[in-house]
Amino acid sequence: MHLIDVSVSYSKKIRQELEHSANHFIKVYTLGNTRVVYKKNILTSEIIISNNVRGITEEEIEFVLEKLTDSKISDATITTGNRIVDISLKN
Repeated sequence: MHLIDVSVSYSKKIRQELEHSANHFIKVYTLGNTRVVYKKNILTSEIIISNNVRGITEEEIEFVLEKLTDSKISDATITTGNRIVDISLKN
């Protein structure tokens, strides 16, 4: 698996969100057909993993956490939906 930084493709949306939220860092990655959005502010980090075709696997969650934060699943608060996963971490 490889995370590919595609933040440049979302630069307008990222700039707008940075101006109107408490976040000071936003990056967008792809993991095949899966999109990963990584946001940070002073208190928390949030990772949103989504795929329009299928559900997110635990292997993908572990991989993203390891690559972006050096955290493990046990360190995070994870909320899962149909084809989306929201991961929250305290900084």
